[in-house]
Amino acid sequence: MSRKESRSQAFQALFQLEMENTDLSIDEAINFIKDDYPDLEFDFIYWLVSGVKDHEPVLDEKIQNNLKDWKISRLLKTDRIILRMAAFELANSDTPPKVIINEAVELAKQYSDDDHYRFINGVLSNLN
Repeated sequence: MSRKESRSQAFQALFQLEMENTDLSIDEAINFIKDDYPDLEFDFIYWLVSGVKDHEPVLDEKIQNNLKDWKISRLLKTDRIILRMAAFELANSDTPPKVIINEAVELAKQYSDDDHYRFINGVLSNLN
């Protein structure tokens, strides 16, 4: 399957890990996906999910520095996760920034509120 679908599943794993009172590990969150999507790039998913979780404070600071009149803690959980994923990938992969930002915008269109994809695009364009 495509990187696009792998990013979508990484988003879902990260969303599960963000739930309050969860004691899921990264491996457990990813294993939920494996049964339904055996053809995904699980090395990529694990890299992305563990990278976001391991670097969350640094990513949040980087994102916060590019938010105008917002605090990262006040963002929708979906937007925070999408921004963290893209910020991590922008800093740690060879994928062209345009591709990463476009994929983040597509995730926002799929999982966030109506016009939040514009917000995601603006923040990530400033990060890049």
